[in-house]
Amino acid sequence: MASQHLFAYGSLVDPRCLDAVLGHPHSGERLRAQLAGYTRIVAGEFPYPFIVATAGARVDGVLIMDLRPYDMQRLERYEEIEAGMYRRELVEVEAWGCGLQTLQMHAYTYIAGPELIASTAG
Repeated sequence: MASQHLFAYGSLVDPRCLDAVLGHPHSGERLRAQLAGYTRIVAGEFPYPFIVATAGARVDGVLIMDLRPYDMQRLERYEEIEAGMYRRELVEVEAWGCGLQTLQMHAYTYIAGPELIASTAG
């Protein structure tokens, strides 16, 4: 199965956190990246940031390259997909590698799920 990429904007930006979640050192590339059409939110008592669709907004983050299917399963548990805290979505990100040219790449990211939205609603 093909490797997958992940746009991270919160705790998984830290390579130590990512390695701990995956259970092994991640050996793939990491590129500076930006996601258009979303806003990063830090809400009250919830300890982690999340993103929601917002026209005209942009979120800075990191594109984590070449994750294996097993890695994605570990990330699903960490992001509490089954509990509805986050949900995984395929997005297009703008990334910067070597040089001035940007790369448009498809990657997964985790956006606010229904339980997270309900728990942070004012």
